[in-house]
Amino acid sequence: MRITLKQLSVFVAIARHGTMTRAADVLFMTKGAVSQALAELESQLGVCVFDRQHARLHLNREGEKLLPLADELLARSQGVAALFGRQGVDTRLAIGATRTIGSYLLPDMFAAFNRENGWLPSAEIGNSQAIEGMICRFEIDMALVEAPLTDPMIVCEPWLEDEMVVLAAKTHWLAGKKTVSFAELAGERWLLREPGSGSRAFFDNHLAPCLGNPSVFLSLNAPDTILACVGNNLGVTFVSKRVLAQPFYAGQFVVLDTERRFVRPFTLCYHRDKYVSPTLGKWMTFCRGWERLPGQPISG
Repeated sequence: MRITLKQLSVFVAIARHGTMTRAADVLFMTKGAVSQALAELESQLGVCVFDRQHARLHLNREGEKLLPLADELLARSQGVAALFGRQGVDTRLAIGATRTIGSYLLPDMFAAFNRENGWLPSAEIGNSQAIEGMICRFEIDMALVEAPLTDPMIVCEPWLEDEMVVLAAKTHWLAGKKTVSFAELAGERWLLREPGSGSRAFFDNHLAPCLGNPSVFLSLNAPDTILACVGNNLGVTFVSKRVLAQPFYAGQFVVLDTERRFVRPFTLCYHRDKYVSPTLGKWMTFCRGWERLPGQPISG
């Protein structure tokens, strides 16, 4: 059996993108060459690694077994090339982050990491559901998310503590109250993140039960739009307190003091079969040591 790195690259590209056409585009190959490489791979293995459904190809059980190994072999080959190449450092790393982390933590993290290492990973920003899919398809090497993911193949490490708070406009009728009861909040119009996001799941599982049947007036996947609507007194929202550390939002909102605190963990996630290359290991070590609090200046 002589399986080549080219065949594995084609297999991984199809697994990530779902079609031969898209795989050919990202690999700068013709569709015919991609089809031939896949056929050769399946012939060498003696099994099909995809189920065909019209133009789309879906990983089957044999393909799911091969994907972690193919991903590792390709990562190791890139490490060898970098070791003996001119640069001497493999900087090919793809990470994921949910929107709150991507908007309010990742920029500072990137600034510090770049100062220390002189390069940055590529990043995909999406909601928890989308990030989970990318990890399972090996499209990203790891992710920082707002809640533990549910797929049993994903390892989730507690990373940072985050507090969720109720925000209102400074002119909101509840803004001057010392403590706002759940009964008062139950009657408010809620402006929230979309289903599938970590913030929305935390609201549904922790705050909503305290409110009975709260009215979700607006559901969006754009945090800045939600905050702008809150600022225009269209309702209240439930967000990470880290939002208030951003200069753009300083002084624009009031945190309503509720009957209890709502604390959640941010998590560091990766596929349990993911090969931790030296490059990935360096980024994960950096993340595990990141403890800067909102509003604290960046050192260096």
